[in-house]
Parts: sequence; structure tokens; C-alpha cells
Amino acid sequence: MLDVHAPEHGINGTRDFFLHLFTITVGLLIALGLEAGVEALHHRHQRQEAEATIRQELNENRQTLLKMQQNTSTEAANLKKALTFLEDLRAGKKDDPSGIKLGFNVQPLPDAAWRTATTTGAVSYMSYDEAQGFALAYHEQQLYEDTVAAALHEYELLETYVLDGRDPRTLTPEDIATALPDLRRTLADLNAMHDWGRGALGSYDDALKQ
Repeated sequence: MLDVHAPEHGINGTRDFFLHLFTITVGLLIALGLEAGVEALHHRHQRQEAEATIRQELNENRQTLLKMQQNTSTEAANLKKALTFLEDLRAGKKDDPSGIKLGFNVQPLPDAAWRTATTTGAVSYMSYDEAQGFALAYHEQQLYEDTVAAALHEYELLETYVLDGRDPRTLTPEDIATALPDLRRTLADLNAMHDWGRGALGSYDDALKQ
């Protein structure tokens, strides 16, 4: 808060009045300039800190997602084997299922840095292009994680067919008829995961180039 004090001595004449007014005006301008400078430095520090944290988070998420993309490709191949096994089983062929290993290995992709930057208002101090690039990257990331949630739900359904170490070759025709569409949906979710993951990786790269 800026304080303006009355003069210690009385004002004698117009000259003293304008001199005092000029002194007050200059003092206020200097004080306001200093305050604005300090505020600008604070905003600059907030922006730089937010940018650095977001870039680190996106870089780490990018490395995590690259690994998950490889896992998704491997798991999609396993699901295709499982699909072939069930189709053969329905046709009366009881192949050995021991080579089929189903698993769902994913890791969370944090967005704490972005949420903090938007909550504190640090995003407003960034350039439009940079803020837009970050926003798009996290949007694509969320779309990817939505497909992960859908795939996880389908995997939970598949697990009901092999509870307690049950041999898949003992599945009844009714179970097979139910499992096949569940398996196809899971495979579709994995393919969607891979597609959205590819999109998220591209968005990461674009954002990190800014």
C-alpha cells in the first residue's frame, strides 16, 4: 500500500503547491513502477517454474507411454492368439493354451504440473502457442487414459472365464459364445489405446518443441 503524507511545513504560495504536487507525483510513479517491476519478476518466475515442471512431466510421461505402447502391441498379439484358440475350441480343436499369457500392464500418466499451473494462473503468463501446445498434449493424454479404463473393464470380464486356474479348454460352449465378443471388444480397446497413444506421443513432441 502506498502512503502519501502531508507536508511537514505549510504551503506558501502557488510555487510551493505545485512543487509539492510534483514531488508527490514523481514519488508515486516511482513506487508504482517498482511495484509493477516486482510483480512482473514474480510472474516471470512463476511462468518459468511452471514451464520447467510441465516439460519435465511431459518428458517423463512420454518415456512411460513409449513403454506402454510396446506392452500394448505385445498384449494385442496375445489376444489374437487367445481369439484363435477360442475359435478353434468352438470348432472342436483343443489346442494347448499354455503359450497364451494375458496381462494388462499400464502405468498412470500424471498431470499434476499442468493442473497446478492452471490453478495458480501461471498458464496465463505463457505465450498462447506454448499454452495451447501443453493443453493439447494433456487433452490427448486424457483421451488415452479413457481408453485404458475401457480396456481394463474388458480385462476384468475376461478374467471371469479363467478364475482359480481354470483350464480354458474346459470352457462350455455357452462360455465360449460369451467370451468371444468380450475378447474382440478387448482387442478393439487395445487397438484404440495404441492409436490414442500414438496421438499423445505426437502431441508431447509438438508441445516440447515450443
